[in-house]
Amino acid sequence: MRHIEVEYLDGRHAFIDNHFLQILIDSKRIKRFFRPSEKRWVTIGIDSIRGWGGNYWGFERRGTGRTERKIPWRERHPSPPTA
Repeated sequence: MRHIEVEYLDGRHAFIDNHFLQILIDSKRIKRFFRPSEKRWVTIGIDSIRGWGGNYWGFERRGTGRTERKIPWRERHPSPPTA
């Protein structure tokens, strides 16, 4: 679990669980947050918040429809033979 530093509209700072960041952004309760990967503050409404991804020209690897057979636990771990 990662924590992110945020600055609320009233200037208070806090560390929040990264899962709550989008909730705070959507509810317009924070002014900015610190993005550790870029070592800088990101200001809501000015800086890019979430990327849409780049251009990828290779084969699609997600959602290929590949399914794996789920093997029940008992088949993977049979009970030892009784004497």
